Amino acid sequence: MQLPVDRYIDVDGLRLRYWLEGDAGPNLVLIHGIGGAVDVWRKQFERLPQSHRVLALDLPGCGRSAIPAVYPRDALRMLATVVRGVMQGVGMPQATIIGSSLGGAVAIEFAMRWPQLVESLVLIGPAGMSSEVALPLRLMSIRGVGELLTLPDRARTGHAIRGCVADPTSVEEEDIDRAFDMATLPGAQDAFLHLLRAYASVRGLDRNELRRLQTGMHTIHAPTLLIWGEQDRILPITGAQVALDHFPNAALVARPSSGHLVFVEEPEWFDDLVSNFVRAPQAVLNGIRVESKQAPDANQQPARRSKETVSLLPASLARHLTPRTVGVAVLGLALFAGARFIRQQNGGGATLLQAKG
Repeated sequence: MQLPVDRYIDVDGLRLRYWLEGDAGPNLVLIHGIGGAVDVWRKQFERLPQSHRVLALDLPGCGRSAIPAVYPRDALRMLATVVRGVMQGVGMPQATIIGSSLGGAVAIEFAMRWPQLVESLVLIGPAGMSSEVALPLRLMSIRGVGELLTLPDRARTGHAIRGCVADPTSVEEEDIDRAFDMATLPGAQDAFLHLLRAYASVRGLDRNELRRLQTGMHTIHAPTLLIWGEQDRILPITGAQVALDHFPNAALVARPSSGHLVFVEEPEWFDDLVSNFVRAPQAVLNGIRVESKQAPDANQQPARRSKETVSLLPASLARHLTPRTVGVAVLGLALFAGARFIRQQNGGGATLLQAKG
């Protein structure tokens, strides 16, 4: 497909890239996850602009948007503020806000601060529900190790993106090419690591920030559609019950065969669900709740598991995961990555875990 035209706008001193397609219909705002860019939504731009006005933007420090001098402690506020600025710049007074992973947390922050701008919310595997996050991201939060693990390597970029889906064939080579091109832009690696470290450590996502977000969810009364891939290896579906417990008006659709990026793996299904939800949000939520009650084994199983301890490793290995073994593993990874770096010393740039989160 022909990609939308790159457009740029200045918001709070930052030059931000965005895509805008569609002349009429309900407004949609698409917010990517950490390491992502507008390109992750390319399949949505094939169909949704036919009946909606669709806006997607590169968050500061992501894709081709400018990198901020520093990510403040309340980085979610800054990210939500630039989303509002781009909306104002293109003339969107209200919209359905759609966020994936970190973009889901940004959408929540946005709705907490400016509820009058939010017609409804669609959150795809959103961050902010649990401290659980994939082990590679935890290791990247360690200074020095993260720099080594994100060195330039197209194959590693492809592996990272395909790790976000259950079906690797849903990611095309051109997707990896675009991600790698942006990952090697000046400053991309540092920007990714600084943003990651603002909210994550080797222990997982920041618990104080999780409590703040979850307290704020109670104030969001906009219809909220949760979509989660049951094969999500980045942010496990067990966090979905937290969202259902905190949002006053939400329902969950779990997709058994999809991973973290449901909209990449099942674009037509996703687009149809979003279109139906935007037309009649409360009716769609009510229908999901009825269907869930009629099929408890299929749809309520994640909720029953939600308060269990979730491990991203096999149970036999998880029992031996002590601070000492983590330290040894980190050292081994660092030495391995360092050796690769020496062998590839004639390379340059940076590999960003593009589309991760």
